Amino acid sequence: MNKQRSIAPKTGWPRRVWLTPLLLACATAWGSQPPADGGSARGVLRATAEATLSSSVSEKILSMPLREGERFKQGDVLVSFDCRRLEAELRAARAGAAVEARNAKVQSELLRMAATGRADADIARFKHQERQAQADVIQQRMVDCKVVAPYAGSVVETLARLDETPPANEKLISIVSDGPMELHMVVPSKWLAWLKEGSDLDFIVDETGDVLPAKVTRVSAAVDAVSQTIKVVARVEQAPVGVLPGMSGRATLEGAAATPATPMASTPGPMQAPAGKLPVQAVYHVPPGSEGQPPAVMPIPSAPSHATPSGSVRVGAPGSSNSGVR
Repeated sequence: MNKQRSIAPKTGWPRRVWLTPLLLACATAWGSQPPADGGSARGVLRATAEATLSSSVSEKILSMPLREGERFKQGDVLVSFDCRRLEAELRAARAGAAVEARNAKVQSELLRMAATGRADADIARFKHQERQAQADVIQQRMVDCKVVAPYAGSVVETLARLDETPPANEKLISIVSDGPMELHMVVPSKWLAWLKEGSDLDFIVDETGDVLPAKVTRVSAAVDAVSQTIKVVARVEQAPVGVLPGMSGRATLEGAAATPATPMASTPGPMQAPAGKLPVQAVYHVPPGSEGQPPAVMPIPSAPSHATPSGSVRVGAPGSSNSGVR
């Protein structure tokens, strides 16, 4: 019968129960480390602001001075309509409001002389307010007779043509802003153990080969439960000429250098555990006829204090009936 000498007390606990917490602890530690490939991920550049503009006016287009790729300043007119019909409607509405205002004034004077009832005076005043509101609606619609650039940028696409009469709220022109860009990435959710807002990265653009420094500014508030990924947004302050929104590439996170593993000790006997954790010891297996010779030992890395009730793991020699790892 094989002989065993163990420096760990016998507790009767199954060896698999002792070893499972160790494996879970090691897996957790490895998962929290940055990936060994430097933390690279695919990403795409997007403008800080982008929009497709429309108008509530359904009139003939008089002017669209810009085409795809041309630049503009904030406040420049991108699209203008022929709004002469709206101007005529506004004049008519204002004239009707003036008539009702005069009538309301007359009814108010008659009321002071007790020549009319209060109801008639109130009705005249309400009609004036109604006509004035109608004039205000037309005037507000006339604001959309010109589509003005909300910020400085460039034209991506024109969706309407000169002399056309598009329906109200039809898409007219797509634009993007100038200046800083945003880098959008989808990364594994386990990167959240070390990826934070403020992390620096380098983005290599596939189309041009330019290397753009960026900084993580936003991390999505939820992880996709199916793919176990999360969206991360970084800010690119400066981009060279020729780098455009929509270009893709690979981002390498500067703080994602893998931590080298510490070699495991090969000396027999118990291993020293960090403060607050139980030491994990090894079981010596002595084959028959080898008494008096140094026994072979298989050390196990240290584990958290809750990993085993006694702080020991049994490891038997290969081929024996007492092997602890199966």
